[in-house]
Amino acid sequence: MSTHTLDRLKRLSRILYGFSVALIAALAFAGAVLTAMTIADVGVLTRAFPDVVRDPATVSMTARIVSLALGWIAIGLMIHAIRCLMRMFSLTGQGRILTQEAATWMRRAGITLFVLAIYSTVSRTLTILFLSMGNPPGERQLAIGVESTQLFSIFLAGVFLLVAHALVLGSEIEQENKSFV
Repeated sequence: MSTHTLDRLKRLSRILYGFSVALIAALAFAGAVLTAMTIADVGVLTRAFPDVVRDPATVSMTARIVSLALGWIAIGLMIHAIRCLMRMFSLTGQGRILTQEAATWMRRAGITLFVLAIYSTVSRTLTILFLSMGNPPGERQLAIGVESTQLFSIFLAGVFLLVAHALVLGSEIEQENKSFV
């Protein structure tokens, strides 16, 4: 690998590391704002789920808390994946690109992204179920659906995970080869 390419990878890793820090802060801030808004004004849920919540008075505090908890689980998974990638970016920024440690952090991020992609489909269904529990009989909803963007997210997370597994395997083979020399 040329030094020019290595320098570009290091620079890109530092940029992505900085972007990751900002992204984590933005996710935490957005989650906190949405939490405060949802607790203070149930109308936020009415606007977010207009087909589910017609009357804000039917949404109990328990339903609001459960919907917030489901949202925070997603935020937690996102932050965990980003933290794993930050560790990989840090190693790459030091020039340790194809190491087993960098590959392992990438695999952990891939696993988390795969779980997040599946969770996002399930959590929407659960949120709709809990928010409609206060509706009169006949107006409660159980909406199970998968959109093409969710399928694509699962697919991309799977590809990311496959590449990460290949990098871990490649780094293990490299370590084994070094032990023979």
